[in-house]
Amino acid sequence: MRLWWPEGAPDELPLLILHDGQNVFDEAPTFAGSSWDAGGAASMLAGEGHPFRIAALPVSDERSRRYVPFPFEMNAFNPGADEYLDWLRDGLKPELERRFGPPTHTALAGSSFGGLITLYAGLHDPGEYGTWGVFSPAIWPADFELLRWMAGRTDLQARVWLDMGDHEGRTTQEAAETVQLTQGLAETLRPKVQEVQVAIGEGHWHDEEAWRARLPAFLRWWLTSASRRQ
Repeated sequence: MRLWWPEGAPDELPLLILHDGQNVFDEAPTFAGSSWDAGGAASMLAGEGHPFRIAALPVSDERSRRYVPFPFEMNAFNPGADEYLDWLRDGLKPELERRFGPPTHTALAGSSFGGLITLYAGLHDPGEYGTWGVFSPAIWPADFELLRWMAGRTDLQARVWLDMGDHEGRTTQEAAETVQLTQGLAETLRPKVQEVQVAIGEGHWHDEEAWRARLPAFLRWWLTSASRRQ
């Protein structure tokens, strides 16, 4: 786990838990050679009066098993997402609270399979994560099993940021269908949560550079709305 918070900030801060922690701070440990620059975005928000803490969780070569909760080829039909979420809920969050005190607000966020596990986590453990940052969610595993699993599940206090780039596909038609699928997912979510904010990244592909570009808007939306609810 990698922790970040602004110098001089109090212990009790909003908490952002990020999946794929190897990709969020700097280029050296990333999969693709670029990062989200989460520290830079967080510093900017702290300068605007919205400091928060980041807990970034690097993932191993078991990413498809940890982040995909349904059996499919890439996790050898042996998903481990529920165990991962149990550790987040019963191990990580209590330890961070022991060290720093209770966070004023908690958000969980990730991209691609990290977006999938974020959405799944919010409905799997309602009330645990007040805000979900669902970036370019890869919801296709097991023939879109997530959409069937979601039936009857709610977290009526949760606020959801759902985004997608308009170039996320091998062809123009595929990219348009992906955006349409995202809009449909938003409509499915709206009766299940308090709020859904949809953002479509113009010219954005399925990569760290796109998520880096959209991260500050998500953070500002999360923190400013959280401040209004205090």
